[in-house]
Amino acid sequence: MSAPLVIVGASHAGVQAAVSLRQSGWQEPITLISAETDLPYHRPPLSKAYLAGEKTADQILLRGEDFYAAQDIDLQLGVTVEEVSTQDRKIRTTGGDLPYSRLVLATGASARPLPTEGADLDGIHMLRDMADARKLKTAFEAVDRLVIIGGGFIGLEVAASAAKAGKQVTVIEVQERLLARALPPMLSEWIAGHHRSKGVDIRLAEPFDRFEGENGKLTGVRLKSGERLPAELALVGIGSLANLQLAEQIGLECQAGGIKVDDVCRTSALDIFAIGDCASQYNVFAREIMRVESVQNASDQARVLAALLTDKPIPAPGANWFWTDQYDLKFQMAGLLEADCEEIVRGDPDTGAFSILLMKNGVLRALFSVNKPADHMAARKFIAAATPLNAQLCGDAATPLPKAVL
Repeated sequence: MSAPLVIVGASHAGVQAAVSLRQSGWQEPITLISAETDLPYHRPPLSKAYLAGEKTADQILLRGEDFYAAQDIDLQLGVTVEEVSTQDRKIRTTGGDLPYSRLVLATGASARPLPTEGADLDGIHMLRDMADARKLKTAFEAVDRLVIIGGGFIGLEVAASAAKAGKQVTVIEVQERLLARALPPMLSEWIAGHHRSKGVDIRLAEPFDRFEGENGKLTGVRLKSGERLPAELALVGIGSLANLQLAEQIGLECQAGGIKVDDVCRTSALDIFAIGDCASQYNVFAREIMRVESVQNASDQARVLAALLTDKPIPAPGANWFWTDQYDLKFQMAGLLEADCEEIVRGDPDTGAFSILLMKNGVLRALFSVNKPADHMAARKFIAAATPLNAQLCGDAATPLPKAVL
């Protein structure tokens, strides 16, 4: 039997790569290695439905246990890759040595730590994987007050879950607005206002100083201003760092915080590929090399890789898209935030259903919608195809967005 294609990492990118390879006709052995002991699962629900008790761990699995055996995918759980020898084409793992024909790194990213005084106190959490979520859920159910450091997607999703559960929530954000790198100012302000209407204390331009506690347990958060916020639980959500340990051991070229790959996910080493949150790739829409953390990007890269390895047509790049659920709101984003665009508001923000479009030279560059799924779906197509649009019709909420095509 030939050596297997080995995928390191079993989140969205890794699992999709295995699935797409089989769907594309790959007949050779596939080994999927995960350092986690849980079956691969959807990560977005961890801060929402799972934390709130609306879904169990079994209900957020990517695939059932029987699927992997049925597709002849050797899923190895609780196994850590310690070293890769490119000369011998061999991987050393905690489960033994393993040869490979091709190697796919889908190692993902880890929550960015906050090295500060009191960071080792009991009651301080991060949220990246199921193990984190289980610990947070247990602690979450036992407290009344929590402070969230970082007004990003994870922090705001947890804030919404906590507010719905009747807890006292404070969000500390060092920037002057929420999600400043991802959203236009108007939407940042709208989201902050919505959270405040639900009782969440949003603190903007508030630098964090340290954690404080007694007998090894968190009791409060101290701000640079000197103010102390009582807290029984703190969540640190200040971004992520790509898991590059294997890439660095192999000697792969890295750039923009990730493993540098070409348009078909090849790294700088022969027969080694990288996909998902750990990979940095030239983005044709942003016109720069960047690391994009999203389910869409992970899945698209996995499908491109499968097409390459099975000699199928390579899919054209699609628009980047993201989503976040907070309270009864679904925020959907198509494209990437871009400067020097004409901003068009489509619909009335007071109704809780509207979109913000960013246009440049008559072409849609990005669309940010609240409870407007039809706008989002149309925008993904228009951004990918650089479709010229009528700006006046785009701003008329009574006109379906496809009717704005010139």
